[in-house]
Amino acid sequence: MCSPLLACLEKFVKTIAIFYQGRKQDTSRFAAQLAPALQKQGYQVHAIDIRQEGPECAGPALEGCDVVLVLGGDGTIVHAARLCSCIGVPIIGIDFGRVGFLTELEPGEQLYEELAYYLEGDKSVWVDERSMLSAVLEQDGRREEFLALNDIVVARGTWPRGVQVRVWVDDYYYNTSYADGMILSTATGSTAYNMAVGGPLLHPQVQNSVLTPIAPHLASDRSVILPPEACVKLQIFTGSQDGVFSADGQLNREVKNKAIVTIRKSPYVTRFLRRRPPTYFYQLIQEKLKSDNKSQTSESHYVT
Repeated sequence: MCSPLLACLEKFVKTIAIFYQGRKQDTSRFAAQLAPALQKQGYQVHAIDIRQEGPECAGPALEGCDVVLVLGGDGTIVHAARLCSCIGVPIIGIDFGRVGFLTELEPGEQLYEELAYYLEGDKSVWVDERSMLSAVLEQDGRREEFLALNDIVVARGTWPRGVQVRVWVDDYYYNTSYADGMILSTATGSTAYNMAVGGPLLHPQVQNSVLTPIAPHLASDRSVILPPEACVKLQIFTGSQDGVFSADGQLNREVKNKAIVTIRKSPYVTRFLRRRPPTYFYQLIQEKLKSDNKSQTSESHYVT
């Protein structure tokens, strides 16, 4: 499986960016080792503390880069995805996190050997394109735009009291849920907050989104899978408290009563370079679920 993008990589991979979390010593140390090793192989390398970049769309530091190596967990990769999607630069995730749904490689002894396949455009490498969401938050006469790889969430604030969320799909009034909030997630985000509240899992190649209520008051409020081009409008009624808007759990805003969020499929996509087949997703899900079950079982031995 190949694509025109991979053909370009085969000819033009000269400049590599390395994103690392400066506040984490393990990724800082690894970046300090990886950068000179790649430079010795003839690549131009920019090691960038991702904290120095903005929350969305790449700054000057990524200009001219052909690929980005992200050292971190899924949260760091989600941040990098918003930066790289605007300029179409593909990502290779190197796992320094806890979950690892989005990562591709492990920081072990075989990394340099395996990394060569991606940087040299081996035929086994393919481009995994992931859908993203574009959201507009409107309140108090102001309008703010957001980009997300995982999900858009509107929810209650700090008070343990539910909110009402009114939902329209393609200008059709769908329903009003009394719940802790509402999640609209991509297929990628279906394994994040959506999964935590009991929503369905979507294969990452699926273009659909999934709308899931958070702790709904009524059992009849269920998740619904929407077509790729669906436009979703959410209006939150918070009463006397303030609510929360969140894009990818990283771009957060306080929202007032009657704030409106309109969400569409973004024209941008996140591109990951992969060697594992698309069916690896099923193996990954089973491994993560089994790992969680073992962890819970182990912890239960200590409950008295």
